[in-house]
Formats: sequence, C-alpha cells, structure tokens
Amino acid sequence: MGCGGSAVKPRGEDGGLLTETDTDPPDFPYIPNGYPPPKPSYSKKKNLFKEREFRKIDHKAYTAPDEVGNSFDELLKYLLEGLTTDLQRVRAIFCWIGCKNQNPPPNGPPDSPNFILLQVRRNSMSFCYLFARLCREANIPCVIIVGVAKAAGYEVGDSQDVVATQHNRWNGVYVDGEWRLVFPLWAFSAISGHSTGKYTLVERAAAREKEIQSSGVNVTQFNEYYFLPDPDEFVTLAMAIDPKWQFIHDTYDIKKFSDIAHVRPKYFNGDVKILTDNKACLHSKKGEISIGFKAINPKWCGVLSYLLFFNDHESVNPLPKDLQLERYIMMERRSSMWVFHARCPCVGVYKLSVTCGTDDGSFFRICNFKLICNEVKERNQPLPCQVGTAGWGPSKDTSKAGLSSPSQNKGTIHTSGGRNITFSFSVIKDISVRTELLQNGALENLRSSVSHDIDVNSKLNVAVKVPGAGEYALRIHTTDVKTTEETNACNYLISSDQDSQKKKKAENKLEKQAREAMKKATEGIDYVILTTAIDAFTQLDLEDKGDLTAAVNRHMLLQLRRDLRDAVLRRNVGVLEAAIEKAKTSEHEELLRPKIEEAEELLAHLAKLHKFAHGVLQLKQQTVSELHRYKIPPVPVHEVMLATYIMLGEPRENIKNWKSVQGVLGLLGKRGLINRVREFDTVHLMEDIIDEVEGLIKDFNEEMVCLRSPAAATFHTWLTNIVNDYRGNDKPQ
Repeated sequence: MGCGGSAVKPRGEDGGLLTETDTDPPDFPYIPNGYPPPKPSYSKKKNLFKEREFRKIDHKAYTAPDEVGNSFDELLKYLLEGLTTDLQRVRAIFCWIGCKNQNPPPNGPPDSPNFILLQVRRNSMSFCYLFARLCREANIPCVIIVGVAKAAGYEVGDSQDVVATQHNRWNGVYVDGEWRLVFPLWAFSAISGHSTGKYTLVERAAAREKEIQSSGVNVTQFNEYYFLPDPDEFVTLAMAIDPKWQFIHDTYDIKKFSDIAHVRPKYFNGDVKILTDNKACLHSKKGEISIGFKAINPKWCGVLSYLLFFNDHESVNPLPKDLQLERYIMMERRSSMWVFHARCPCVGVYKLSVTCGTDDGSFFRICNFKLICNEVKERNQPLPCQVGTAGWGPSKDTSKAGLSSPSQNKGTIHTSGGRNITFSFSVIKDISVRTELLQNGALENLRSSVSHDIDVNSKLNVAVKVPGAGEYALRIHTTDVKTTEETNACNYLISSDQDSQKKKKAENKLEKQAREAMKKATEGIDYVILTTAIDAFTQLDLEDKGDLTAAVNRHMLLQLRRDLRDAVLRRNVGVLEAAIEKAKTSEHEELLRPKIEEAEELLAHLAKLHKFAHGVLQLKQQTVSELHRYKIPPVPVHEVMLATYIMLGEPRENIKNWKSVQGVLGLLGKRGLINRVREFDTVHLMEDIIDEVEGLIKDFNEEMVCLRSPAAATFHTWLTNIVNDYRGNDKPQ
C-alpha cells in the first residue's frame, strides 16, 4: 500500500460481467401464479449453505454422463436420486449447468436440457431460463427476475439514466422456506480483457499506461458467489426493478443503486468494510479525498492496495506531460483501519480501485470509486517516498516487526519547523533498529535530524527535529537478530508549517470550566452529560488539545453501546441488524464485543423463531377457518390448538372448552392466529407454559395429527420446535 502500493497489478479477480440474452420461449412465465409471495430472506448464506456438505452432490453433477441430458426426466432422475431437500436439488441442478457449460455435450433432442444448453451457448436462450426450467421440472418454485445490473458496460459513477439501461435477468428460487437468489449467467460466464478505453493508469513510476478500448472475449468460469448470495449484498450488484423481488427490508431504487460505490463480489468475503461515505462519486476538497476501510475479520492477514486512474474521456484537460505520476495516495494504517488519502495531482476525473492482497501475493479488486476534482492546491505535491505495504502509521505489522504500544497512533503528524518530536514504542523482540528521515526532492543529508535509542526498560525512543517547512517521511526499520531480516516496521508523515506556531490567548474562567467539564464527562459513562459537555465546548470554539478528540471518541462508544442495548430491548430484526453492523464497523468493535455477541445471539434466536413459524405463516386464512368449523374436533386437533393458544399467552377463560377456542380462532387482523404466530416472541415464556404445552402434545406425533388435520399438524410442528428450543434440544422439525 502507501504510495507505491499500486505497483502490483490485480491477479485472479473475476472478469467483466455479462448481460443475459432476452430470447427465451415467449410462453414461459417469469413468475407463475400460485408461488409463495416474495418476502425478505432471514438466513445468511454462511448458515444456509456450507460447500463441504455438498461435495458428493457436486461430484455427481460434474460427472454426469452427457446422455442423461437428452431428457428432463432422465437428467432429474440422475441428479436428484437420494436427495432429501430442495436446497440439495437446487445445488445439483446449478452444478450440472456449470459443469456442462465448461464441457458442453453434443447436441441433444429438441427441448431437452442438452439442446437448451447449446442454445444458451449460442445466445439463443438464457441461463436463467434453463435454470428455472429445470427447477420447475423438479417441482421447485423458481422465477425469473428482471432488473438492472452493473455488468461490463457499467463504469463507477455512471448516471441514473445510464444505469437504468443496464437491463439484466437472474433467478429467485424457493428453498428451505424462503426465497433465495441465483445468477447463473454471472456464475458461469465472464468477459476477459474488457475495457472502455477511458482511463490512464496514474500511479506508475514508469511510462503512462493508457487503457485500450476492447469488448473482450467471453470465458467460462464457476463463481460460487452467485449461488444463493445474501440479498442485502447482491442488491448492490444487481437490483430487481420490483422491490418485492429484492428480498430485503430496506429496498433500493435506481438512485440509491446508482449512487453506491461499485463493490465487487470479493468485497463480501467478510474481511474488510468501507467505513467512510459509501458513494460511487466522491468530490474532493482542494484536490484531497479520504476513503476509509476497517478489517472486520480478526483472523484476516491480508493487505490492501490501490490503482489510481485518470479519466481522459470526462476530464476537461489532459494530464500535463511533465507531471510526475506516482506517490499521490497516502495509505494510512490505524490498527485495524486503512485510510486512503488521495491527492489528485491535477483537476480532472479519476477512478480509485481498492485491491485486496493475499498470502500468495495475488491481488483482486474489491471496490471502485469515481473521484471528481475541480480544484487543487496549486499543484498537489507527491508524498516524500514510497513505503509499500507497511503504509503510514502503526499497524498489526508493526507488532510483528517487534514494536508495540506506539505513542503516536496516527500516520500523520503536524508540527512547526525546528520543533522536536518524539516517538516511542515498547520493544517486544530481540531486534536492532534503523531510522531515517526523508524529504521529497531534498538533496541535503537529513541524518542529523533523527536519532534513536533503546533504553533499559526496552523502550525505543525516536527523536526528530524537523529542519524546515514541508513534508517529511520518518521511516523506522527493525532487524530480527536471529534472521538478520530487515522489516519496515512503521512510517510517519510529518507535515511542518513555519507559521503554525501562532500565539493563542489564554482561556478565561468559563472556557477553562467547559474544558474541565468535558474531560470529567469523558471519564464517565453518562451519554447525556457527555453530549451536553461537548456541545458547550464546541459552542465556545475552543482549541482541541486532544481532549475534544477523546471526548468525541468516547461519545461514539457510548452511543453505539446505547444503540445495541436499545436494539436488544426492542427485539426487532431490522433494528438489531443496523446496530450490530454499525458497532462492528466502528473503531470500538473490541470494546463492544460482549454487547455485539449478545445482540447477534438474539438476532439468531429471532431468525430461528421466524423459521419455526414458516409453515404456519404459509397457511391461508381459509385453512384456519376449516379448523374453526369443527363442531367436535378429534382429540389431537383439540389438544394441539389448545396448546397453541396457551403458548401464545391467551387467557385461560377464553379457551376453557372447544367452543371458546372456536371463538378466538374466528378472530381476524392483529388478533388473528397467523398474525399472532408471526409476532410471537419467547421473551416472556415461562417454564410452566412449556411444561403445559409439552404435556398436551407429547402423546401425538406430527403424522398422527396430520391424519386428522394437516393444518393442526403445522401448528404441532411449530409447538414442538419451540419446546425443543427452550429445552435446549437441537432437533428442529
């Protein structure tokens, strides 16, 4: 990273994305009547699908003889034999298409899977049609979803009008009681070498690299991301026009879809998260823009880097020929945070591609931003030097190099010329240290301006005396005495301004009191008192001597803690998800870890309750009315419905006999049975209720109840799951 991190080109990333053809049979309905209504998904892919559990299914699909694809019956008999769930069946169908797309069988009989696959490869039919057809032949509900998607023709920052023309299609498939997404085209095909030809790569020490316009070539692939992606992620890549088929609570429109940053599938690996404004177009202030990321996976050991491009097509003026094209991105490290500070070298339109590196040295792009720069400070100067993957400021890599507990946590230090600055670290390994001070374009030797020593307490002290105005790079290197290998442990950018030492007038009594009140509030846990203290301090326009920064930091921690507490008390899925996401992407994640885990545990519990209730929620009111019409119900039906209302907390006087049970069964609206199951929560559930319900249903299994009433059997399953969950028995029915 740092300046010069862009010297590594991405490898192993997905190619450009395609647009689905629109030449399917006209009599094939996209959304047939009678399917379950679309609703937001409640399961995460990581919980729903674990690839290792499907290896046998995948292998069988990969090794399917070509001839079984000559008829739907033969193919489905081969693929689905022995499979017990719709998820397994969908996976087998998906893998067969993906495998045969890479190794196409010879032409098959008309209207056979092999024949349709050949038409797909000829762009005469679509992958989404073939996938939907196979799912429906297997009696699995599957629809074709129409929307817009950020395919190869999309460039980050395109206008709403342009994005609205990016038509595409994919599938929704109903598995495990909920709708999930599958995009077969993007899973199985991509474009290699596609380029708009609009950009010149800026961050290069060598010659400028201008893109050459190319439509690219189609290639086959097998990209697992597009099999059951989480809808809240997928909607940033492809958006259904009808919001219902986005399967999310907070739906998107074309403006929101166009405005967000262009993230790539590997952004959703769960390693890093965008912290700053997640917008496709970012406008600079005097040529400077900052974009922050946070590592959210504590086990992640990768690195971030970047590529900076100049848009020759949209910029008013071309790049100056004499412009030095390197060191315009400062990659600052702040523990688990990564902040890219872009200094646009001249007025124009840029693209910043953030890349993620792995242990094997490969990089892949995770997101793109369009940077719009309308003015610069005369001409923004490049940084003093390249610092590579170490970046600027202390990080986890600093500890690996033998230094911890830095006195300066930020990568940029502001000072005035001639002033001494000290940096200290705890030495945690047997190392030797080398320090250097560099200035951009300086010819004089700055060795006398920096010194260091390791004291008897194993503390490294580095002293810097900045000789004058300008920017300097302090580089701290360590060498492990065992391996004799030198590592760039930490770098600081020191910005010196000769005029920064302005005399400030002494604070009066009121101002001193405001400062002290804020300091005291910062040490406490009262959010309201701290809010008031910060407001009083800022209204007086007092200088931040580090105390305001500390107070604001503490204020954010208390706010996040309050949000998590309130979300847990409200027990609302949407509120919980928002509070957890905000806490996990903050600088306070570690301090909030117990509260986050509590909220995540509750969220998983509520999702489980929703899953338990799925069968009941699919019942039609007409089916419930059939229960209501029993004059003398079979004993299992009576006991199950009585247990249902006891579980729901119905007063006993309202359900003392079947006639009174009939009365509450006939209620509609908020008091209706299905709605009450939908809103059911276990927060007030007591042991005696569980004992009573279990006593009523234990003598009947689901099959026995189903013989009398399938509807009552659905409630029996719901009750059994609630009881087992309460008892800690992991036996979902």
